[in-house]
Amino acid sequence: MSNKNDRINHNDSSTDFFLKYMKKEKQEKEKEEEQKEEFNDRKVKTIQFFGNIYNSINKVLDHILLSKRAVIILSIVLTIVLYVTSTGGQVISQTTSGTTIKNVAVNVEGLKEGYEVSGIPDSVTIGLIGPSLDIYTTQLTKSYSVYADLTDYGEGTHTVNLRTRGFDNDLTVMILPETTTIKISPKVTKTFDLGYKFKNQESFDEKYAVSVTSLSKSAVQISASEDTLNRIDHVYAIIDIADKDKSFSQKCAIKAYDANGKEVNCTIAPSSVVAKCRVDTYSKVVPIQPTFSGTLAAGYSLKSYRLSPTTVTIYGKRSDIGDINTITCSVDITGLAGSTTLSGLSLNKDEKITKMSKDTVDIDMTIEKGE
Repeated sequence: MSNKNDRINHNDSSTDFFLKYMKKEKQEKEKEEEQKEEFNDRKVKTIQFFGNIYNSINKVLDHILLSKRAVIILSIVLTIVLYVTSTGGQVISQTTSGTTIKNVAVNVEGLKEGYEVSGIPDSVTIGLIGPSLDIYTTQLTKSYSVYADLTDYGEGTHTVNLRTRGFDNDLTVMILPETTTIKISPKVTKTFDLGYKFKNQESFDEKYAVSVTSLSKSAVQISASEDTLNRIDHVYAIIDIADKDKSFSQKCAIKAYDANGKEVNCTIAPSSVVAKCRVDTYSKVVPIQPTFSGTLAAGYSLKSYRLSPTTVTIYGKRSDIGDINTITCSVDITGLAGSTTLSGLSLNKDEKITKMSKDTVDIDMTIEKGE
């Protein structure tokens, strides 16, 4: 009986052991699965985190690249960093320095309508003293300006101070010259005849010639002071003929010039006109010159002659025909006795000429017998 109970107890203990073992295995497996799932979850979150950072960086870069102002700022920052790196930090360690900025344009502000000012310099030189980095940034950004404020000035001669804006407060700014004597005068309106002037002629093919067939205005009104009006010598519509090879119509700006060809600053109405131009093969009109050969009948002499036509238009490249000043025709007078008309005489065409308006000429000769 005891043996039977022992076997039962032994079987129970084995079952318990097996159940405990299986339970432990299950727990370890569940724990392992939880750890694996947790690891995977952390892995996914890490990837998402860096992905979000990458996307954010891309968005920022896209925003910067789409913004002209942001690109300029980024360029300035990078340039400063590179400059500081290349100079070993001297740009920062050198606390104070100086420089000059030349040819800074001067703007006019506050001038009353109907008046003109003279005496304002076209440009000035700026002197800067202060932190090197501020000077370098100022030169790089060029966000400064020089101006003359004429709000409180009326007709007459005045001495005015030029002013600046856009410079860092830590910089000492000097204008050379700082003051200027100006004259404010009322504007007067005067009518000027309008001519024309070609520009970019160096880009115009020399085998062509351009002519103006019409301008939409023949005269313009110019408003300026008497002194300025007296300086005006010519008023031109500026016609751009670059690369033109056929007839064209063009809207042209109008400009006034003095006797030396310098542009005069004034108000022109209208400020532009429409020019219609014709483009042909380059041509020039030259006279026809007869060359006589042979001998008249004995006792006769050539008293006079008349050509019809007397001139001919020749075509070709400007460089080829520019030096051709006459076209000849050969006239054989052998044995002629008395006045004679010869028709259809061939013109002698130079090989550089591509075309002539006439190929032949007629000549009437007065031939008389000598006494």
